[in-house]
Amino acid sequence: MVRKFVLPEFGYEVQIGKVAAQADGAVWMQCGGTVILSAACQAQQEDFPGFLPLSVEYREMFSAAGKIPGGYFKREGKYTDKEVLTARLIDRALRPLFPDHFFNKVQIMTTVYSTDRLNMPNTMSLVSSSLALALSPIPFLGPVGVVEVARVDGEWIFNPTYPQTQASALRMVVAGTVEGICMLEGSADGIAEHELLELFKVCHEKVKRIIAWQEEICRELGVQKALYVDKSFDWSTWEQRAVAAFDDAKLAALCTDDKKQRSTVLEQYQTDFLTKYAAELTDDTAKQKAAYAFDGQFKHLLTDFTMKRGKRVDGRAFEQVRPVSVEVGLLPFVHGSALFQRGETQALASTTLGGGQDEQRIEELMGEETHRRFMLQYNFPPFSVGEVKPMRGPSRRDVGHGSLASSALTCVLPSKEQFPYSLRVTVDILESSGSSSMATVCGSVMSLMDAGVPISQMVSGVAMGLFKSTTGEFQVITDLSGFEDEFGWMDFKVAGTDGGITAIQMDIKNKGGLPWTVFEAALRQAKTARAEIMAKMRTVMTQPRSEVSSLVPKIISFKIPTNKIGAVIGTGGKTIREIIEQTGTTIDIEDDGSVNIFGQPGEKMDQAVNWVKTLAGNIEEGAIYPGKVRRHAEFGMFIELVPGQDGLLHISAIPKANQRDMDKIYPLNSDLLVQVAAYDPTTGRIKLKIVNQ
Repeated sequence: MVRKFVLPEFGYEVQIGKVAAQADGAVWMQCGGTVILSAACQAQQEDFPGFLPLSVEYREMFSAAGKIPGGYFKREGKYTDKEVLTARLIDRALRPLFPDHFFNKVQIMTTVYSTDRLNMPNTMSLVSSSLALALSPIPFLGPVGVVEVARVDGEWIFNPTYPQTQASALRMVVAGTVEGICMLEGSADGIAEHELLELFKVCHEKVKRIIAWQEEICRELGVQKALYVDKSFDWSTWEQRAVAAFDDAKLAALCTDDKKQRSTVLEQYQTDFLTKYAAELTDDTAKQKAAYAFDGQFKHLLTDFTMKRGKRVDGRAFEQVRPVSVEVGLLPFVHGSALFQRGETQALASTTLGGGQDEQRIEELMGEETHRRFMLQYNFPPFSVGEVKPMRGPSRRDVGHGSLASSALTCVLPSKEQFPYSLRVTVDILESSGSSSMATVCGSVMSLMDAGVPISQMVSGVAMGLFKSTTGEFQVITDLSGFEDEFGWMDFKVAGTDGGITAIQMDIKNKGGLPWTVFEAALRQAKTARAEIMAKMRTVMTQPRSEVSSLVPKIISFKIPTNKIGAVIGTGGKTIREIIEQTGTTIDIEDDGSVNIFGQPGEKMDQAVNWVKTLAGNIEEGAIYPGKVRRHAEFGMFIELVPGQDGLLHISAIPKANQRDMDKIYPLNSDLLVQVAAYDPTTGRIKLKIVNQ
């Protein structure tokens, strides 16, 4: 039987039992003309994975917008960055809300089957995924609600339409449970901390209404979830044994700023523990579960020990940033470069400037094809953490970190009119021990300034963590290290300028939300830390270089009349292709007549500029052209100034001694230096005279 439920405040409508009946949970959801399906399934895990094997897939079908995919295969291929980012958004909100010791495979698949190009499917997909889990027999501690926010003309808009998001400099996605917020993601143009906190509180009230609606659906459908208990292993006994394996002396031995030494000591502790009980651990699965119990209790004990002694494992105070160093210009043949180091995290950023043809073309589901002028790409090679792994291209994490850093910098970049270059920043993480995404922000800023990109303000970033004691007390920590991230309860990344926040992202491991006091402390400490990191960056550079590198091809910009664009482009683009091929330049012409010519300075660049201006009617009396004789007539000769534009050399302007034998003295296709004697912009007629004759 098909059941329908509606949430008018948000325009949501779901149908249960309509499709995908063999999935453990399936939700057909509609908002306006946007329709999605979320299906959740679980499967027994044969081997013990040591983590929750949750996979979230999000796919936008081109048919949803009445489009056929490009390329040879004419079907959806690898996931786009947008699909990856949406899948990560869903995953980050849901992953903490599964029971401890639950290790079944869980897969959530969301497919967009229709879009009206107004109602966006990303937040809908999180709601439908949450509801699919809530309706299924899969153990789940949700539901989760989510709301997106934009600001247009100074007004907050909740769950904005696609056009409204395009008109907004601020976009925030806030997800949470009844207890509090569990996931944040967004960018802004410099919002103040107190304003952001108030916005989160308003969003949480809306989130709770979406959760209440999901709970009502579950009640009406008679869904009841039993408390999950893993009876295959005596977790309680092994956790008690793990606690007994530690004392303060052992925990103190782990308190060092040497990452490798700490790992070696901890590995030995675990080996000793498993050896002690080897007689009871008769198979690999039991041994792996015992090690998992040991690791979990160790994290609780170390947290309590750290909070009790008032400083962290590496000796830092809770609000202390690790040492920061910055170097710029270290790559001699790169347009701009920087090496940013904070503690044991090191990011190498390279900036490359290109022309309009270097913009990234993106086939959007919600709109027409768009062009991305600024690209920031993050790479995390395995050697950065001393590992050996195959390289399979950018991971979802790589895409997510690059997107976060990009969103932090977008609002400080110059407009295309101010700086017509395309911008690509690549960041390689050469060493990592926490918050490489925020090191990416800092390194990218320095690299852009080294390249001479006139950014309006500098941006710095830092990650905040959270300790939670076994008695429920919280302690926010500044500049989260990789080790602390493993046993911490929050990863809260904040980037911004002196004036405010430009990007934010938060994930938590807490099964519920967090108190507002935690957010207040995190934002306050992050502001102080960002200022400290910014001060270190400013000891190296305080503003962009006044000029781009001599290695960067130059751009000459000017405007032509819009009614002359066709003359420059030519039939089927023939003329502009000829200009590009003969001059070795790149030429971009906008609909408003703006022309950007990109190439190496010199004769070829001058030729391209002159060619375009001439075709566009920008001809000045007295201008000299290296012309070609193209046609003889009784009244003179037609001289090609540039391909596609001729002028008349009247017979009266030819020396009398040469007039009788023009075809011999000035043969066709011969070169002839001429000067513009007169130009009529109304008729386009050009009168010429011979130079030096």
